[in-house]
Amino acid sequence: MDMGAKGKDQAIDCRQVSLRRGKKEILREVTFTVGHGQIAGLLGPNGAGKSTLLRILTGLLEPSAGEVQLFGKPAGISLLRQIAFLPDRESLPHWLSAADWLFFAEGIYPDWDPQQAAYLTDRLAIKLGTRISDLSRGEEARLQLLTCLARKAPLVILDEPFTGVDLISREQIASTIISDLADGERTFLIATHDIREMENLFDRLILIGEGQIQAVDDVEELRTAGKSVESRYREVFS
Repeated sequence: MDMGAKGKDQAIDCRQVSLRRGKKEILREVTFTVGHGQIAGLLGPNGAGKSTLLRILTGLLEPSAGEVQLFGKPAGISLLRQIAFLPDRESLPHWLSAADWLFFAEGIYPDWDPQQAAYLTDRLAIKLGTRISDLSRGEEARLQLLTCLARKAPLVILDEPFTGVDLISREQIASTIISDLADGERTFLIATHDIREMENLFDRLILIGEGQIQAVDDVEELRTAGKSVESRYREVFS
């Protein structure tokens, strides 16, 4: 499959997307694609525009110019059911227990998969009887990830899923994503600074800096050339 081709083979097709706020240009002519079933990493320094771009992709923010298509259709509110989105610094209702939250989540999301939720509860060591306010940052992050992965949405977008998470929790989350995506049915776009934990996950690498795409690479081609995701990142941004 030609992952650079336009059309129905793309889960994400972002074309010349720009965003201005007043005189400030936050994104400039951002263009890239992510194919069906790929795991793509969106990497870049702080302030590169990653979170803003993800909000545009989900249809939560309107670009000043350009267009985004998801599965061949224009991004927008009508496609929200196709997306499981974990925004950066999202907070769950702290007055609920983890079990209470999962009960409510099953009612909120029409595509909730109870069997997958049960599997992930065990895999991510979720403390069901504990109030969310009493969970550690890593435990809450795992609960947030479960909320995304327990859905059947074909596109999963994660914005810094490891923020404030300890090393062991990061490794648990990364290994869970690997096992969950073994069949390649869903597409993932993951914005993260934790390159080493995610290095072996990525099929596609999208590097963004100062609101512009700096490079888009096929990770297997990088490995064939003797490069890693981390070395490519350093090469582009050093």
